[in-house]
Amino acid sequence: MRSPLPRRAHQALVRWLAGSYRERPDGQVANGHHNVNYVVPLRWTLALLLRMPFRAQVKCRTPLAGVEVVPRIWHSEAQLLSVVTRHLPEVPRCVADFGDWSLHAYRAGRALSEMNPDGPVDEDLMWSFAEFFARAASVPEKELPPRPEDWPEPGDSQGFLDWLIDFTEKRVHRPNRGRFDALFEAVGIRTDVMTEFKRDPFRSPLTSRPFCLLHTDVHRANVVVDRDELVVIDWELALYGDPLHDLATHLVRMGYDKDEQKRMTRLWSEAMVRAGHEDMTAGLDDDLGVYLDFEYAQSVFPDVMRAALALRTDADEDDFGAAAVRVCRALRRAADPLKLADVPDEGKAMRALRDWHAGENGCGLIGTDGLIGTDEVIGTDEFMELADWLTPVAGRCVLLDFDGPICRLFMHGSSESVARRLRDVVARHGSGGLLTAEVRQTIDPHDVLRAMDQDPLGKSLVPELEGRLTEGEVEAAATALATPGASRLIRALQTKGCRIAVVTNNSPRAVVAYLEREKLLDAFGPHIYGRTDQPGLLKPHPDSLSRALDALGAKPDDALMIGDTVTDLEAAEKANVRFVGYARDERKAAPLHAAGAGIVVTTLQPLVDLVESGPS
Repeated sequence: MRSPLPRRAHQALVRWLAGSYRERPDGQVANGHHNVNYVVPLRWTLALLLRMPFRAQVKCRTPLAGVEVVPRIWHSEAQLLSVVTRHLPEVPRCVADFGDWSLHAYRAGRALSEMNPDGPVDEDLMWSFAEFFARAASVPEKELPPRPEDWPEPGDSQGFLDWLIDFTEKRVHRPNRGRFDALFEAVGIRTDVMTEFKRDPFRSPLTSRPFCLLHTDVHRANVVVDRDELVVIDWELALYGDPLHDLATHLVRMGYDKDEQKRMTRLWSEAMVRAGHEDMTAGLDDDLGVYLDFEYAQSVFPDVMRAALALRTDADEDDFGAAAVRVCRALRRAADPLKLADVPDEGKAMRALRDWHAGENGCGLIGTDGLIGTDEVIGTDEFMELADWLTPVAGRCVLLDFDGPICRLFMHGSSESVARRLRDVVARHGSGGLLTAEVRQTIDPHDVLRAMDQDPLGKSLVPELEGRLTEGEVEAAATALATPGASRLIRALQTKGCRIAVVTNNSPRAVVAYLEREKLLDAFGPHIYGRTDQPGLLKPHPDSLSRALDALGAKPDDALMIGDTVTDLEAAEKANVRFVGYARDERKAAPLHAAGAGIVVTTLQPLVDLVESGPS
């Protein structure tokens, strides 16, 4: 049914009503790296004007201003989505475009980064990815928006790669070389690395392949799983070009190991052939490696700059250590493509970062013109409100999750080995058939424990499983990696007279073992509230938070929780306490954004600064 209003009047009314939604108190902030998203349910009037269901969720989507580190050839995502959603109907559509911001349908489900943040990916999911790429390749070129005038001609794969290299050199590397020259030189990034990469005499020209629509950013945080359907969101960085570029960025940004990369490549090739795009796989064996090299090469610049810019004025040893790890990882990946002669170890990288940080270009300045910014705090207005609430700190109560905000408990895949041990116990008792396919693949041992607790036939195994899980956690506590800044935050809170407690789904024994190792146990005393013999009380149930509040004599209004998962956020909401999300990288932050966390920090330093600078 068409609106009875004239078209322009209809558009003006929609914009006016939609504009008020960005101020609604019942919305959820879901920030991304390129946009601020505010998720709200539709009320009757706007729902009718948009011909959508009442209370259907929509995203108010506002682009973030910033320096480009990746190419963007279509500045209207809404225009592109009008094409994409005709051919990939599962992708959320843009329901209203207002130029400087837009209103989008919201796709419910769980982000893959939340379900499986960095673990192995099974073949069924890889098959779904391969089918997605083949379907995207089938979007007709004639329907896509116009491309820039200097865009390579379809089929000119070498010209497409050269365009990407030139963008990296002219728009990312060269504009930032001035401020970061000393740091780049100290870690071995020469001024001519991208120029030499482009001119490599030992690399054969790329095979000509048909161009197609590319998403270019298919990674775990941009994938929503709804029931068994995989939905790829956030199309603002889409391009039209060589399909091997899309495959290469996916292989790298998903964090696949070598075997997974080979398996995904095979599935991609098979899906392309099934879809009638065999010509897009031409030269695959020779050219995919070139695009992988480019992905590693171009990423070294933003990765090193972001690591440096994350260092605040009073950065400590932990901060420099964490930054050095990021820098060395980026350099190791780029070493072969860029022919870096000497990749520094973490000690040398730390010294280079210290020298740069102490110079006139350092001191952790964020968002200066011409530089790459790092969003250390997502939710600036909310953070300022938190600062007011924490003044003074004394009398407040801070509840910290353990695995994440205090330390990284399971290193090098050790959680997967513990989950396997628990599954072995279940199988030994002849109860393996009670586990779903998802639980049989999970790397989280808590999933196995919960599954048995929720099944009447498996409940008798819970005590033994909990014991084995505790053993694994205590063992992991001996090698757990301290979260940068956590020790300093804990001591600052203690010094300022704040009541603090640990609220965790892990065993209290593991927490005590770690805190004793780090000489932090005295800061918490008896206030460690972890897993009990009732798995049904694990977060998102607020049990551990309630026990902590009761023991500390604190009211919910006086309490704040720092957690790193959506279940932490949900537990905080159920306990009616404030919440700050901690995420060590953008991939970890994405599910917290999507779930509506008002404040997400990618380093604990803003909280340390807040507490140390405030009155007691």
